[in-house]
Amino acid sequence: MTNDRNEHMDEWALHAYVDGELSREQRAEVEALLARDPEAARKVADWKRQREVLKSAFDGVLDEPVPPQLSTALRPRAARPRTSPWLAMAAAILLLLCGGLAGWFLKGEAPVTVADLGQQALEAHSVFAVEVRHPVEVKGDDREHLQAWLSKRVGTAFAVPDLTEEGYSLLGGRLLAASNGPAAMLMYEDKQGQRLSVLLATPGTDVETALKVEEQGKLIACTWQDGKLAVAVAGEMARDPMMVLAKAVYEKIEG
Repeated sequence: MTNDRNEHMDEWALHAYVDGELSREQRAEVEALLARDPEAARKVADWKRQREVLKSAFDGVLDEPVPPQLSTALRPRAARPRTSPWLAMAAAILLLLCGGLAGWFLKGEAPVTVADLGQQALEAHSVFAVEVRHPVEVKGDDREHLQAWLSKRVGTAFAVPDLTEEGYSLLGGRLLAASNGPAAMLMYEDKQGQRLSVLLATPGTDVETALKVEEQGKLIACTWQDGKLAVAVAGEMARDPMMVLAKAVYEKIEG
């Protein structure tokens, strides 16, 4: 959650802390940093107050059926009738409450897509790849436990890929919250300290998709879905070596 080059805390970590999305160890780390950063502590306090006010005012709305007018207003790329400012504000508040304040740690009912997973993989890699002490929750020397635990939480069995031949050793893995449920993140590292991450999730559909490449600055992610499992391989490298690694993961992920 911290960038070891400075004491700055990413916004995602503060939002995830407020929303209770962090592990006990991560919460302790954030609380220690908040004690040293009055500005961050003020932000967190303000967000907590805002969250409580919104919940007390609008929790009951979440139990009500969505009005037809609101469904029409939220339908993508559809012709939208003119709505009152109050209806527009209600839609914004409803989306905020349903989505939470945890950045990419959003939980929704819509199935995750390959494009969604690629973006989430890039975000997760940028956060955890810089961690020196805590890049993973379970270390790679406990591979059997890691594989069984993450397969159970994700909801489908998969094999933790062995990328030794490609020059990468397994650091371990962690559990993350993808857009519609748990996601597994595996972290690898080569002899130069370059890290590679593999994000796995179950979209709720059983299909196969073509490989998709997504780039964000120096980061690149290759994503695909093969049956029940969607996979994203992310790292900071050129396209050609990433394609080689993605092919290796694809061949080894099902054992």
